[in-house]
Amino acid sequence: MGKQTVIKTKGQGRHFKRNAILISLLAAINTSYAAEQANDDVEVIEVRGIRSSTAENLAIKRLSTATVDAITAEDIGKFPDKNVADSLQRVSGVLIDRDGGEGSRVSIRGTSPDWTLTQLNGNYIASSGSGTPTRSFNYTLLPSSMIKSVEVYKSAEARIDEGGIGGTVILHTRKPLEMEANSGALSAEVTYDDVSEDTKPQVNVLYSWKNDDENFGVLAGFTRQDRTVTTITNNASHWRFHSDTVEGAERPALVDQATGEVYNNVWAPRAMSVNNSNQDRTRDGYQVAVQWAPSDRLDFNFNYFGAKLGYDQTGQSITFAEWNDNHNPYYGIVLDGDTVVAYGNGDNGLLNDNNWGDADVNDGVAVRRGLLSPQLTGRERFGESKSNTYDFEGTYYGDTYSITVKLGHTEAEGGTSKETYANIDARLGSVNSWLWSIENGKPSYEVSTDLATDKEAYQYYDWFDSYSSENEDSEDYFQTDVKFDLDGSFFTRVYVGGKYRDHEIKGIRNDFRWDDGIADNGGYRGYLPGTEWFHNPDFHPDAPTLVSDHVVDNSAGDTGAFNFLAFDFGALDDYLKENFSQTVVPTLSGTYALEEKIWSVYTQADFEWQDFRGNVGVRYVNTELSTLTYDDVIGQDDDDTEPNERSSDGSEVLPSFNLAWDATEDLVVRFAAARTMARVSYSDLSQAESYGPPVNINSPDSWTGRGNGTSVNTGLEPMLSDQFDLGIEWYYGDGSALGATLFSKDISNLPISTVEIVEREHDCCNGPIEVEMNTKVGGGDAKSEGLELFFQHSFDNGFGILTNYTYTDTSTSEVSTDGQKTEAEIPGTAKHQYNVSVYFENDDFSVRASYNWKDDRANGIHQGYNLYTKDYGQLDVNASYNLTEDLSFTASVVNLTEEIEEGYWKQSNRFTYNQYSGRRFYLGANYNF
Repeated sequence: MGKQTVIKTKGQGRHFKRNAILISLLAAINTSYAAEQANDDVEVIEVRGIRSSTAENLAIKRLSTATVDAITAEDIGKFPDKNVADSLQRVSGVLIDRDGGEGSRVSIRGTSPDWTLTQLNGNYIASSGSGTPTRSFNYTLLPSSMIKSVEVYKSAEARIDEGGIGGTVILHTRKPLEMEANSGALSAEVTYDDVSEDTKPQVNVLYSWKNDDENFGVLAGFTRQDRTVTTITNNASHWRFHSDTVEGAERPALVDQATGEVYNNVWAPRAMSVNNSNQDRTRDGYQVAVQWAPSDRLDFNFNYFGAKLGYDQTGQSITFAEWNDNHNPYYGIVLDGDTVVAYGNGDNGLLNDNNWGDADVNDGVAVRRGLLSPQLTGRERFGESKSNTYDFEGTYYGDTYSITVKLGHTEAEGGTSKETYANIDARLGSVNSWLWSIENGKPSYEVSTDLATDKEAYQYYDWFDSYSSENEDSEDYFQTDVKFDLDGSFFTRVYVGGKYRDHEIKGIRNDFRWDDGIADNGGYRGYLPGTEWFHNPDFHPDAPTLVSDHVVDNSAGDTGAFNFLAFDFGALDDYLKENFSQTVVPTLSGTYALEEKIWSVYTQADFEWQDFRGNVGVRYVNTELSTLTYDDVIGQDDDDTEPNERSSDGSEVLPSFNLAWDATEDLVVRFAAARTMARVSYSDLSQAESYGPPVNINSPDSWTGRGNGTSVNTGLEPMLSDQFDLGIEWYYGDGSALGATLFSKDISNLPISTVEIVEREHDCCNGPIEVEMNTKVGGGDAKSEGLELFFQHSFDNGFGILTNYTYTDTSTSEVSTDGQKTEAEIPGTAKHQYNVSVYFENDDFSVRASYNWKDDRANGIHQGYNLYTKDYGQLDVNASYNLTEDLSFTASVVNLTEEIEEGYWKQSNRFTYNQYSGRRFYLGANYNF
């Protein structure tokens, strides 16, 4: 077959004839997925500008037989947003989670981010982080400048790997033979945000070369981005039921010590806190692509993608709580229905054996002179994640068939090399009273002592811990795909193939223990040693010396947070080095290993008949899973701990069908049906909580007499979804269309968080104790149904609009354990969401404003009820000016209106958090050559 060249076109606001675009893009689409390469060696059309790239996205959507949305780069090395996830949130039906204000995880059509499969050039990308690796790719690891295009498959095809109940996101990088010789891009940018008030640089370089025969090429890219990510958060933690009359209540009724009023059968949070997290984030990205086509029948590709993300972080927080609150040290209680929305703590609480501090005696009654809080907590973390992916692909093109062999290796390692967590408290009358309120939906605080100036507010050193938590993620894969082109009147192409994946995840935790050399004080501990470490000042530093002169500034974002003096980690390090020696002790309870061996085979046939086109196929998958974990029970020595080992072997048959009817020249009607699957998240199989062991049981508390614990369930099976799509799309003009899609997902075997009362052996009590065990149970069923609408129009005067709306209705899922029913919503689901982007461009200038809004959505379970993130909308603005044909200047503002994310539990007046990560400004230059 001869080589076909599609002439590259560039220029802002250029009008293209629809049919020419469709023909050229049809060739491009045939090369966009590894298993679908065409016989011709195609140089893909290069379009530049908002209008042309959105028209290309629309053409990909129109020509696809599946339900697909696409995003393409407006220019070489210039993706529409600073982060790929930020671009994906503008696709109908897509939601994103944010980390420090930056898109991190993607969910599709009302499903969990863990149920979205993300691939790079058709394969898994290993990632690691400060917690357990997840099946959902962390987009903060991925520089968007290296991505050419993204496809979002909302309906399944047999040739695409299983794993995405929500959908599959395929990221495509560039190939050197697709680009002109000695072409590329160079960009530099600075960013500023209003929380950290730091200015940081970013640079991107991309270069592509090919020989005169255009059969061998090399592409290389590098990106470096520095950012300071500061997040201000208010938290109301652990809502609890207080009652003297209801059996099993977590705490007794509240009594206002100032008025004597009793508040029975009410809900109140255990604590309120103000948090400031400051992360120095450094992201490097590396890309090398080598392509060789020695003949018209052979094509070889080697790709390397590497990423390194550093995330050293310091956290400072003030917590207001009475940890022994079953003794009722409350005043200033304010009730909204059955919900406590304000309370305080003062020095007039009655003293008893469980209260700390010295006491005065007034008329024969002991009165406490000091409080257990506020508590100043510092957390210092040094973390880094590295990811490397290598793959090789070779394709042989016969006259009527092609054979592609692909093999690769992806690996990631990282986590926290050292984390220190320390607390100091107000005691002995240093703070006489405090009060917090969420009565108006926004936190406010009253404190008798100025915590931004008075180091003496903190009189009591409490405790600290120091440890590391690191993980590894790797996968080896081998894939063979065969494609047959047919001359039949109905079936036009047949695919057959198979893939083997060997996936392994490991986690290791080490405790850093400190010893002062005194033989009789308890030996090594994770905290400072000594049998009287909590009470005796000989075993800890003077608390005020651990308070720095630095004031934590929480003024940005208007969250209600206040300023306070920071914990001084330098002073703590000096004290430790002067008085103790450190020993690194492996912790079995933080060690885990998971291995998945996955075999899959598929067959798929494309068909065309009159005005109908589509595909039908089936995929068979076999998964062998083995897990190794350890438990952690207080009082149990690691030397006596036996590993928990489990293995399972399961298979699934996954049929799929996609049909597109070109009813008229401009009207497309679609139908899709499939069974899809998603495997259980790694965290549910290895760690019961972040940084935690698979089973963790604490000692009984003094009120209920029960312990509480968390436990993983390594017997959880994959989730399945039977899903259907029905849509209609009207392409009524160049770059203009509107459409609607109905979708339905019937999900089975959904894991749900539950609480069971179980008996467990515990060394604290010389026998079994009752434990409130938090775990996940499979077997839940849920349904997600909805409607997607989209509208896109390009005006002749340079203006344009892109908008979409998604309605999602999800049923609650229910499981029963020991006669107790637990209901849960599918996490990440918003009933309503919409995106609106308006733009203007001409040959010299372009500007775009994008607004994204999503309704309340569930994000977890607490006390058997859903936690929610409140509705959220964000406005971003991008602008560029073309000084010359090759040199442009760019400016962007992310979160222009300074929006704050908020959450609640069960009902809207039960505040759980708000957080603000800043409004960010970008200014840069982009040079293409």
